[in-house]
Amino acid sequence: MRTLRVGRVRLGVCSLAVMALAALAPASASEIGSTVLVVRTVTGTLETQTRQLVIHDDVAQNEVIATAPDAASEIEFIDGTKLSLGPRAKVVLDKFVYDPDPSKGKFFLTVSEGVFRFATGHMDHQSYAITTPNGTLGVRGTEFNFVVFHDKTIVQVLDGEVIGSSEDHLPRSFLRGAYFTLFHTTGPSSDDDKSVIDAQVGLMDALIGGPVRFAGGPPPSNGTDPFQTFNKPLSVSPTHP
Repeated sequence: MRTLRVGRVRLGVCSLAVMALAALAPASASEIGSTVLVVRTVTGTLETQTRQLVIHDDVAQNEVIATAPDAASEIEFIDGTKLSLGPRAKVVLDKFVYDPDPSKGKFFLTVSEGVFRFATGHMDHQSYAITTPNGTLGVRGTEFNFVVFHDKTIVQVLDGEVIGSSEDHLPRSFLRGAYFTLFHTTGPSSDDDKSVIDAQVGLMDALIGGPVRFAGGPPPSNGTDPFQTFNKPLSVSPTHP
């Protein structure tokens, strides 16, 4: 009888261990990256649960990441992709599938508003797609800034190649140094649009503490700072490294 009871106890312990591992597995599988920088108030919402993110927090597939008007963040995903978010940014991490074979990975984002910097990781270029209210962006081993409004999306190509397709569904390709705008059609940005994204990127970079980035390289050295109002020291949350 004693041996039988021990056997039952062992069986019960094993069953509990299996159940605990099974409960943990989905959460681990859903984690696709983590925050490497958080400035002020940045939230993550998954289903009905909202949390305030701090540095080194994991982020999950289908999570909605949002920043306050004076906030910014940087996220690094497990394939090496990096996403910076400036003030008033909102993005849904729609789909992330990592595979040791880069051609089998998938990374889809939906962005509704805000300013961002995106740098591709180790997946093949066709694995990436960013949806905005004004069209879609595809990438080819690249880094770029973009700012999203309800009526237009403005893009700076810092490196590589970005493909834009808007309401006309005619994709156009832009190389390093280009500015382009998704509106009813996709085409080179106006001077006003260039000024808008330059200012938005300047604010983002001031918040995250990095150098201001321009399409095609640094700004001309003419002794003036076009972002002097953004480069003042800023107080940040304790989660800023």
